[in-house]
Amino acid sequence: MAAAPSPAAPPSHMSAALITFPSSHPYPSLPAPPKPPTPRPPQLHLVPRVAASAATARRSASSTSATERLHALVRRGELDDALRLVESLAGLNPPSPAAAGPCAALIKKLCASGRTADARRVLGACGRDVVAYNAMVAGYCGAGQLDAARRLVADMPVEPDAYTYNTLIRGLCGRGRTSNALAVLDDMLRRGCLPDVVTYTILLEATCKRNGYKQAMKLLDEMRDKGCAPDIITYNVVLNGICQEGRVDDAMEFLENLPSYGGEPNTVSYNIVLKGLFTAERWEDAEKLMEEMAHKGCPPNVCTNASGRQLSWIAIRKCSHIVPLTFLF
Repeated sequence: MAAAPSPAAPPSHMSAALITFPSSHPYPSLPAPPKPPTPRPPQLHLVPRVAASAATARRSASSTSATERLHALVRRGELDDALRLVESLAGLNPPSPAAAGPCAALIKKLCASGRTADARRVLGACGRDVVAYNAMVAGYCGAGQLDAARRLVADMPVEPDAYTYNTLIRGLCGRGRTSNALAVLDDMLRRGCLPDVVTYTILLEATCKRNGYKQAMKLLDEMRDKGCAPDIITYNVVLNGICQEGRVDDAMEFLENLPSYGGEPNTVSYNIVLKGLFTAERWEDAEKLMEEMAHKGCPPNVCTNASGRQLSWIAIRKCSHIVPLTFLF
């Protein structure tokens, strides 16, 4: 019996293909099956963080809604409902920054209604917001509770700014407590809050009234030494203080020297001195000063003094274009 024929050897190009590809996948047109994905362990450590973020988002949305309601209540003047809502916001930690504005408005309205104790309760929902505290300081000063205002400024959880101190200083000066106001100025400097031109102008006006213009001139020098440049409003306050003491000649000298101090006299400056001249019935000096005003391009617009006297017929003849008005001092 004849032996079975041996199987034929594959062609040489087939041998090359078999060498190129793995034995289990001899055909290049069939890609290898994808590997199954490696299972990832559960990220359990992220669960508390995600939950906290979700809670924060809910609180933020709730706070925003409450702030909008508070703004509407304050705008409509529903102060009791607004106060109850603020007390519910006081538990938020941290307080909502968006609530500061409506809270400051509520403080102002409560203080205007004589309810400073209720206004003080509102600060709990404001956090460290200087605007709200400034509103409370102004409310205390307006109600005459100056010692409460001073205590609040001393205990503020946020640094007072120049507006805070100016409000307190104005309140003290308005009640004749100039020495206390000057003590506040010292405290302001000690705490590193620089006084501005408003601070010194308030103090200068009060000093002129209580201590005389010579003491005010010392404060004016101190102002310059501290690097705070007076403006024309400041100089006019001092000028008015000089005239209030009947020192018309000193006022005219101060007016003449204003440019050397760095101030340019304006219509108000001249009107202050004119008022002093009219009160002293120094008509010729008033006429000369009005001519000086016209020469300097600063025409007078006020022609009667505090006692109701009109300008002399000479001044009227020289300045017939002037419309008599009343001094606004």
